[in-house]
Amino acid sequence: MDTSLLWTAGIRHYLGPRLMAMAVHDGPPPPPGDVDRFAFCFVSAGSARVEIGGASQLVAAPTVLLFDETLRPVFDAARGLRCESVVFHPGVVNDAFEPVALRAGSYVGTAMQDADVLDPFISASPLRRCVELSPALAAQTVATLAQMRALLGHQDDVRWPCRTRAAWIALLFGLRAAWEASDPAPLLPGDARIARALQWVHDHYAESFTVDTLARVTGCNRTTLNEGFRAHTGHSVRAYVVALRMRAASQLLRDTLIPVGDVMAKVGYDNPSHFSRTFRTVTGLSPGAYRQRECWMN
Repeated sequence: MDTSLLWTAGIRHYLGPRLMAMAVHDGPPPPPGDVDRFAFCFVSAGSARVEIGGASQLVAAPTVLLFDETLRPVFDAARGLRCESVVFHPGVVNDAFEPVALRAGSYVGTAMQDADVLDPFISASPLRRCVELSPALAAQTVATLAQMRALLGHQDDVRWPCRTRAAWIALLFGLRAAWEASDPAPLLPGDARIARALQWVHDHYAESFTVDTLARVTGCNRTTLNEGFRAHTGHSVRAYVVALRMRAASQLLRDTLIPVGDVMAKVGYDNPSHFSRTFRTVTGLSPGAYRQRECWMN
């Protein structure tokens, strides 16, 4: 195992010692080998099916995947997947932390408060290791990972370990809140055709397509496709696509200030009346009223 994937050594200050039990790199996290490492994987584009602890889940950007030192995720059927990972020992957050003690809840006082940000990494449920990100948290994640890469790679002053740790903990606090508010990730259906269809819909929901097109792409007839979607999601294909579009529109209206017309286009609509009517049916509010009430950036 290449330990450079798991540690960052001093290159300009503290020359030579493996000073931080942390590294940032492109792609899914490397296996921890015999070293106790947690891993954070930010999926910034594309999708994949990921098996975590025996549970097969659909992962679509923007999402983070969270692993303790025992998990070995398997990525499959990746489509346009782009991700970057942080591997770290929990002692980066607090010198006292060790994985076994974290799972046992052994810490008290301020250490217990610090341990709170690592709860998502030690969740007993594989379905709680996948967290969808809002546009705001996705943008924060992009910026923080870029900052951490620069700090770990350039080490411009003697405080680079402290600065890296501070940036990382700030991101973990935001992630902890998102994790607590999120629902468990859904399992993929056992029927491989319906699983392929679900992934294709998540990749293309903002495009114009018919159920017949989806049936041809996935090798499934229209009736079987709709029945499979209803059995697994509770919705027909069309209703599921509308739900995805409205969820994406709600996030953009809540977490950004881009014009409503741009939001409409980003989620696959070209008719303002149709978009507004559909959004009102789902949320009870027009897009403008929803932004006025829900957007924290106003």
